[in-house]
Amino acid sequence: MFQQCFQNNFLMFFCFLMLISCNKEKEHLATKETEAFQLFNGISSDSSGVNFINEIEENDRFNMVDFFYVYNGGGVSVGDLNNDGLPDLFFTGNRVDDELYINQGNLKFKKIKHAVAEAESGWSTGVTMVDINHDGFLDIYVCRSGNYPKEKRKNLLFINQGDLTFKEAAESYGLADTGYATQAAFFDYDKDGDLDMYLLNHTNELRSPNNITPLVADGTGLSNDRLYRNEEDKGKGIRFTDVTQQAGIVKDGLGLGVSIADIDKDGWLDIFVTNDFLANDYIYVNQGDGTFKEQSKKWLAHVSHFSMGNDVADINNDGLYDLMTVDMRPPDNFHEKKMSGPLNYNLFQRALDFEYLPQYMRNTLQVNTGKTPEKEIHFAEVGQIAGIDATDWSWSPLLADFDNDGLKDLFITNGYLRDITDLDFINYTSSLSSEVSQDQLDSLLKQKAKEMPSLKVPNFIFQNEQGLYFKNKTDEWGFEQSTMSNGAAYADLDQDGDLDLVISNINEPASIYENQTNTLENNNYLDLQLLGDALNPRALGAEVYLYQNGTIQTLTQMVTRGYQSSVDYGLHFGLGSETTIDSLIVIWPDGGKQKLADVTANTLKKITKDDGLKKTIQPKKHITVFKNITQELNIDITHEETVYHDFNRTYLLPHKLSEQGPGIAVGDVNNDGYEDFFIGAGYGHSGRLFLGSVSGTFQGQYIDTDKEQMYYEDTGVLFFDYDNDEDLDLYIASGSNEFYENSEYYQDRLYTNDGNGNFTRVYGVLPQMYNSTSCVRAVDFDKDGDLDLFVGGRLSPLKYPFPGTSYLLENRNGKFIDVTQNRAQGLRKAGMVTDALWTDFNMDGALDLIVVGEFMPITFFENIDGRLKNVSAQTGLSHTSGWWNTINAGDFDNDGDVDYILGNLGLNAKYKASKEKPITIYALDYDQNGTIDPILTTYREGKEHSVHSRDDLIKQVPVFKKKFPDYTSYARATLDDILTPEEQSRAYRAKAFELASIILINNGDGTFEKRILPDWAQIAPIYGITVLDVDSDGNLDLVVSGNDFGTEVGVGQYDASQGLYLKGNGTGSFKPVAASVTGLAVSGNSRGVAQIVIKNELVQLYAANAQKLKAYEFSVEKDVQLLEIPEESIRAMIKFKNGSTRVQEFYHGAGYFSQSSRKLQLNGDEKEIIVFDKNLKGTTVLEMR
Repeated sequence: MFQQCFQNNFLMFFCFLMLISCNKEKEHLATKETEAFQLFNGISSDSSGVNFINEIEENDRFNMVDFFYVYNGGGVSVGDLNNDGLPDLFFTGNRVDDELYINQGNLKFKKIKHAVAEAESGWSTGVTMVDINHDGFLDIYVCRSGNYPKEKRKNLLFINQGDLTFKEAAESYGLADTGYATQAAFFDYDKDGDLDMYLLNHTNELRSPNNITPLVADGTGLSNDRLYRNEEDKGKGIRFTDVTQQAGIVKDGLGLGVSIADIDKDGWLDIFVTNDFLANDYIYVNQGDGTFKEQSKKWLAHVSHFSMGNDVADINNDGLYDLMTVDMRPPDNFHEKKMSGPLNYNLFQRALDFEYLPQYMRNTLQVNTGKTPEKEIHFAEVGQIAGIDATDWSWSPLLADFDNDGLKDLFITNGYLRDITDLDFINYTSSLSSEVSQDQLDSLLKQKAKEMPSLKVPNFIFQNEQGLYFKNKTDEWGFEQSTMSNGAAYADLDQDGDLDLVISNINEPASIYENQTNTLENNNYLDLQLLGDALNPRALGAEVYLYQNGTIQTLTQMVTRGYQSSVDYGLHFGLGSETTIDSLIVIWPDGGKQKLADVTANTLKKITKDDGLKKTIQPKKHITVFKNITQELNIDITHEETVYHDFNRTYLLPHKLSEQGPGIAVGDVNNDGYEDFFIGAGYGHSGRLFLGSVSGTFQGQYIDTDKEQMYYEDTGVLFFDYDNDEDLDLYIASGSNEFYENSEYYQDRLYTNDGNGNFTRVYGVLPQMYNSTSCVRAVDFDKDGDLDLFVGGRLSPLKYPFPGTSYLLENRNGKFIDVTQNRAQGLRKAGMVTDALWTDFNMDGALDLIVVGEFMPITFFENIDGRLKNVSAQTGLSHTSGWWNTINAGDFDNDGDVDYILGNLGLNAKYKASKEKPITIYALDYDQNGTIDPILTTYREGKEHSVHSRDDLIKQVPVFKKKFPDYTSYARATLDDILTPEEQSRAYRAKAFELASIILINNGDGTFEKRILPDWAQIAPIYGITVLDVDSDGNLDLVVSGNDFGTEVGVGQYDASQGLYLKGNGTGSFKPVAASVTGLAVSGNSRGVAQIVIKNELVQLYAANAQKLKAYEFSVEKDVQLLEIPEESIRAMIKFKNGSTRVQEFYHGAGYFSQSSRKLQLNGDEKEIIVFDKNLKGTTVLEMR
């Protein structure tokens, strides 16, 4: 929300207009024939007979000043009105009359004149067909709006007389609502057998829709939606009563989309509402007692900003309903830059303070990952990795299987009559406000808006490619024609076994697209017609599950979908190349379950409800892999972070640098046999030590009560015995970007342990290190009997992206000496280091160093006789520079050497990078004012462009205003237009080629094979990584976590992860396990993760920035032993009974800013374990005979 100044300027624009009131898993089933096949064929209006045109021409009543939804268009409804088996069409007109077309067969339609002629003309919006009086004929409910008195905004209900004539009867049914209605959805929310109605509303009375004010949440809002209960079951005849307030539908919003589905799978239908402008999107969850509870803030991490239409469907065939919402972000650089104004982080935060959700101007695809153990639904927003986030000014998303491959594809309409988002236009009109009268300004705005060009673009269609990816098939599938489209619906108009499309357009004939999938050989289908009970004859709200070859498809009988439209009542399943259907399960609206077998493909099957069935579906209970034990451990810990506004000091930062922590360090600090842990703190707060006990609970305490230490920002933390007195001391790295260069508060700190877990800061042991640091890792790299340190340099304060200053510190009798220059050439300024690992990557017995970071390549330093040499060029890897966060290791393929996992930004991001098209940053003091100006670029349409808006670039570097006097000139500019060759040459440059999180498989000869982690590991940045054998199968698994809420608001926070269990197969490949099975709910601003042993059980501790720490253990008690490893051991060789061998290293610090227990996990299948010290002297610690 407010992530771009387009939004702020858009606010200004509306304010002026409104009287200036404010200044994969399975193989793809479908044949590949669709790759080169034009799936849809446009049918001309001359051929179809459908010549409806939703003609809009501005006048004194209908214009952007007096009715700001004047260009929002109309809808279309599809249904068989005369029961001849063919779907008919009804179009709503804004300034023209509604029209009805009867299907004559073979895609020929006949207009029925005067069918609804008795209705008074008005501004029609949404339309839904429903058999409201259950007489066997579909009726038509039409919503009304417009710049009219309320008497002329009465919604209409056309009762089908059975002879293609209709009688308007909204008043007598109690449905002649006089608000500003968008669309209606009919469903039985209270399970009394009859159909109730949810009415989606907007308003024309609100003059400042983007002003940040407290949300009206008591039902008194100007555009509050309405819920009408059907009283028919009470013997009152078919009469609807407004029960909005008592049902809990009380949150205001400008509604543009509504869908109905049982989102939480509790047997009761819920409501998903998408709202334009400021209001959140809403998920009204049915409580089963006639009331609803709004849950969007609990279930959604963020939403679209200018939310238009929506759809609810199961996109990945997991049996759960996902949510699709469209917005208005352009896919191309030119149009995005013309509508992108200054970012305003403070305004964004203000909106959050008013309890609004984070909102971003892009389409959002919320994938339902199921219920957490706390019974909350978690949605992962994956629109950017899916590739469907930017489709211009969009209206109607429809999820359906258009190519009959068993996966739901996505169709999106878009376009707008006037390009009123053009910032040059907005700035021009804004500049006149102080020069002319109000009436003159109104008149000028009306005239200038009419002169603006149209946003006339092709609609989009995307093929579902399984996993999380959709492929843009717009041109290949026949949608290259540019239109201004709004409402749309699908139906098998020609009864040939595939879904055709009907689209309402502005100022040109409606479109009909014939789907030609039926001509392909291997794309099978099944059509269903549900016949319900007396009061709900079309079985609205029923669910159907289709089982086929181990897969499941789910559909809900609900016709209101997309935008102002409703689809046909037939349910359509694509089957791909298979013709065998294992079974169908129908869950009827009253909860009754009906199972059908021996269903034939490529047919229309009618299913009649069996009145004798009343068996309800009980949710299956299962035990998750992990369980939350935070409360049991008595660790109510919240990491505290003082808010610092990074973007107010450097406007062009891609993300904050002040919210890097916390990290966690694990060790037995008081030598009582129980592991303890330390968690770092943010600026203004103190880190805390938690002492373990025999009961498994923890007692917290501060290690330093000196107020002076609260000025530091803790980053990496580490327990290690620096003075060889056989207790663990504590190192705390000091980082962030909050202080000026060379500040004393960047000095790292070392605390000595008295042996009882009491810590005292020691001075003079560390060199002066007034640099912002990140990770700290200990190892005896020179093999002299004490632990030395690598300390990563995160950044140069206030000089992003200049490299930080890293250190190799040699321990000389308890005093650390900086030997970086002498012993590690190239390490000092390796980059913006985020993590590192001491590891023997070439298995020669000397512990080498791998360093990763932001805009850094994966950098390998080989340890040669105590000196570190950069050998990255010899690893067989190239173009590895990324936005790396962390590294961890394990022998993932059981071949006796160490492989690596590296956490990166992930692929669910606005920015994309590759070897050929990297992300690049150019940093220089361009205006010579003493500050570094970082200009970030990506490739769009094959050319390198700045990612920044014109306003933000000028705010950072004012001299660019002369070069780009308007938004159009900047929108056309490539990098070469912005920076001269000399400036590009002088600038500090860094590139990122790889954003995916990866595995590096060690080939055993000093080279590595890169493998991209599965899709679900790419939906968010990875910070936390634990490596362990979760299922005790002898193969290492991974548990990863991460997110980042500190992004600039134009990009939006990365928040899709809730923690992910990746099951390893022993060959270096990993398979994601469903979140509902895993049981993890680590969905916050997750950072450091550590493993700790509590009561002889492995427990994972998850820390999050400014949020509570969580602890998880295995849900089921396992036959797992934990082996104490001698302190001097660097690795173990584990030989299994099945003949395989695995190597495991032991670290003093691994994973983001953190350190885990060094105990070795055993599963009982080990035959022999040999541990090795730094001199590769082996000791057998386990031998089974």
